[in-house]
Amino acid sequence: MSTQNRKDQVQAHLFVMGRLSGGLLRADPDAAETPSTRTWRGLVWGVLLVVLACLVTTLYGLIRPGGATSWKEPGTLVLVRETGARYLFVDGALHPVLNEASARLIAGDRLRVTDVAESSLAGTERGPALGIVGAPDGLPAAGLPRETWSVCALPGSSSPDGPPLTSVAVGVAGTVTGLDESRGVLVSAPDEGLQLVWNGRRFAVDGEHGTKAALGWAGVVATRVAPSFLQSLDAGPPLAPPEVARRGAAGPRLSGAATRIGQLFTASGQHYLLTEEGLVPLGVLDRLLLSGDPRTQRDAYKGAEVRELSLGPADLAAHTAPASVTVGNPALPRTAPGVSSVDPDESVVCVRTAPTDDGWLTTVALAARGSVPGTVPAVQVSVSASCTPADRVWVRPGSGALVRARSGAGTGSSEYLVTDAGVSYPLAPRAAQQLGYQASSAVRLPYRLLRLFPQGPLLDPAAANRAGPETAGGPNAGGAERPRPDRSYTAARKCGTED
Repeated sequence: MSTQNRKDQVQAHLFVMGRLSGGLLRADPDAAETPSTRTWRGLVWGVLLVVLACLVTTLYGLIRPGGATSWKEPGTLVLVRETGARYLFVDGALHPVLNEASARLIAGDRLRVTDVAESSLAGTERGPALGIVGAPDGLPAAGLPRETWSVCALPGSSSPDGPPLTSVAVGVAGTVTGLDESRGVLVSAPDEGLQLVWNGRRFAVDGEHGTKAALGWAGVVATRVAPSFLQSLDAGPPLAPPEVARRGAAGPRLSGAATRIGQLFTASGQHYLLTEEGLVPLGVLDRLLLSGDPRTQRDAYKGAEVRELSLGPADLAAHTAPASVTVGNPALPRTAPGVSSVDPDESVVCVRTAPTDDGWLTTVALAARGSVPGTVPAVQVSVSASCTPADRVWVRPGSGALVRARSGAGTGSSEYLVTDAGVSYPLAPRAAQQLGYQASSAVRLPYRLLRLFPQGPLLDPAAANRAGPETAGGPNAGGAERPRPDRSYTAARKCGTED
């Protein structure tokens, strides 16, 4: 018996394994062919058939391209693959559409976008162009975040002595230092005089009766701003000394001495002004304003030094004015705010408005000069300059805002869409819903902020659904009777109608 080598052992192993496979797969261990032969043969033929089918399909597509019909659904925005042309399919016809906003205003939530070969459109009826000239071609995504709006006063771009600029930015973080209620900023603008910007409001500082010196601001240099910056703020009452009737007329004897109307008194830490009706309590701010008013020294003290006289309890009880008699304006600060100096080479004054659940919160801040973005508003078709235009505008790219703007009188509100192109568009009723926005995503802001942006055309579903700029006819995306365009917003775009 000869010794088996390694080759014989391998062949014997393969023979045994083949019989086992044949017994398991075909129930015949002595079959003439291996069990896997049929499997491999089927695989090869299958691959060949798939390749052949692909070749036939490709050749057919080259010989006869197009033919897709899945896009023929009402509300489909068709993009032609070869040319980039854009059509909206409504009522069995393809209508050129001017922009994305118009397509959404017409189709609403049925809008879907698909790209199609030009040959697939062959034979499809063409309709007249639809849309609103100047409507946005890129819309902010749904679920808009609440962004902070910043209006900043910038130095002149040409020279330090050039006219100051106003920049409005939506969504910028920047490097800012907020000012609390104890501090404000003095600014000045042409035809507006000196103004105190404090606690989100502006107050005209009286320049005739010593107000600036009386409040300790004599050495403060006001920051130059543009009128549009001031017009973005709510105006508070003038910051001026209270008017005193019959100042200098003889008053009652108090603490054994003769007195005059307009003199100041103190008792137990409380300050008082003597009026025709009697002694009226004074706040800290009004006391400072009256003490520094030249009329007080000239008339009430006949040129003598202004000094508060002490009162006894008997005089106070006998000569206190009725509670209905008051001095000053409660809308003014309770005390004289400190004012922050602004280095124009380092900082700029900004007013920041943040939307809240029940309105908005306006604060004053100082921002690093280079941290305020903004570009000159671009000239666009059907977009007009705003009533009080900002020199620079900026909206965070890809963002925007759906704004329910309230008039200064608080008598009504209108909806606007602000896009990242830096343009605000008034919205007709139902327009926000057609554009894909929920009512809950709208933020409430004062209309004065929107007046800083260029104004686009009214976004109205009825206007978008009209064929041609002056044609009342044309198809309707839903097949129903077309509503008439809403003209009630025309007045809202005129300067001053919502203030």
